[in-house]
Amino acid sequence: FGGESQSTLGSAVFRSPDVLPTSELESFSFSSYKSFVGKSWQAFGEENWSKPWLLLFERPQEANRNLLQEIASVNDPATALAGSQLTENHDSPTEAVESLKAVFDSDRIQELRIYRVGDSEAITGILIAALTKGNQPIVLLFLMD
Repeated sequence: FGGESQSTLGSAVFRSPDVLPTSELESFSFSSYKSFVGKSWQAFGEENWSKPWLLLFERPQEANRNLLQEIASVNDPATALAGSQLTENHDSPTEAVESLKAVFDSDRIQELRIYRVGDSEAITGILIAALTKGNQPIVLLFLMD
C-alpha cells in the first residue's frame, strides 16, 4: 500500500517506532492524514479537510478480528466504498486482502479504529489506525476522487 507519502490521492502507510499511549493514537492518525494530504491541506483549507474527520468504528477488545467485515459494516457509504477499493481496485486484490489480514487481523493489534476522511467535496477516503501490543502505531490511509 506504499510508504509515507504526501501525494493526497492513493494509499500510504505511516508507522512510528515510538511507543504511544492509546490516548495519542488519534493525534498520530490525524497528523499522518495531514502529512499525506500535503500541500493540498493549506491550498484547499484545513477546515475542508478537517470537517469530514470522524471516528466510525472502534474494534471491541474481545471482538472477532476481520477488518474487511468491519469496513463493510461502517455506517457511512462513502467510507465503506473507499475501504472496499483497498482490495477491489488493487493491482493484486488477493495479495491486498492477505496483507490487510496479516497486519490488522493479527493478534499483535490491541487497538483498531476506522475514520472517515476527505475534503468535504470531491475526495473521500478511509483511515485505518491501529496500535500494536507494543504500543506502536500503524496508519493506513486511502483517498480517492
